[in-house]
Amino acid sequence: MTIGWMGLGLMGERMVKRVAALGEDVIAYNRSPKTIQDLPANVRMTQNPLEAVQGCRFTFVMLADAGAVEAALFDSGAIDAAGTGSIVVNMSTVGVEDSIRLAARVEGRGVGYVESPVLGTTKPAEEGKLVALVAGREAIVEAALPYLRTMAHVIHRLGNVGNGAAMKLMVNYLLATSMLSLGEALAFADRAGFDVHTALDVLATSSVWPGVYAGKRGMIEAKDFAPQFPVKHLAKDVRLFTEASEHWRARTPIAGLARDLLRRASAGTFADLDMAALSAWFRDDRQDQT
Repeated sequence: MTIGWMGLGLMGERMVKRVAALGEDVIAYNRSPKTIQDLPANVRMTQNPLEAVQGCRFTFVMLADAGAVEAALFDSGAIDAAGTGSIVVNMSTVGVEDSIRLAARVEGRGVGYVESPVLGTTKPAEEGKLVALVAGREAIVEAALPYLRTMAHVIHRLGNVGNGAAMKLMVNYLLATSMLSLGEALAFADRAGFDVHTALDVLATSSVWPGVYAGKRGMIEAKDFAPQFPVKHLAKDVRLFTEASEHWRARTPIAGLARDLLRRASAGTFADLDMAALSAWFRDDRQDQT
């Protein structure tokens, strides 16, 4: 059996190696040429999206947003090359309505659709320790589980398509507010005369210290913001969260402020840096001019 893969970004290039470990041939599509270190011999790369669908029982999609998914599957004509009964597993973070619409379009071609956004960044992706938020028709989800288990050590089965997207946006919204709050706190500490190490030492002994702070502490102290989860992607996810909140009339007033702050942060040089860079963004006086 041949497996298709779409998207070789920071997460995709690590996740495809986990799937390849099952030993099946994998055809991996990326829009632009890319060199991946230690690429398994059973993975062949292509810039033609049709090759990642044609003759493939499963095609896994890990792209930046709904527009990129639509371009790869539909604008390219790739979905028309999919065999009846094949399955698309969309692991991208997209809006709730986006995922429902994508599912309808895929299933309208006689192809199954599984929604499975994931929680975790590059290190868990390398180790197969992501958390998968899976939704879709029961039989199709069951068929995809062996592959999902190579990438995720926890799988939440959430029912109908749209539920996985909603849960992912909820988690990433809380992640965003956590990082924004830390950035503000460190900006306050800086003006109060404390260095970042002292401030983090105190926070780390308090009851308000979550796992994400512990995970990002080294990056913050070293000022090394090589991307694991870029600011621009976090900004996109919070925007999608606010759109879903407005649709459902959920009371999330803080989300609007988070969305606007992240829009500003992602408009300049911080866009491609890891979200840990928000700790520096609040202390950068230049951001007041954006």
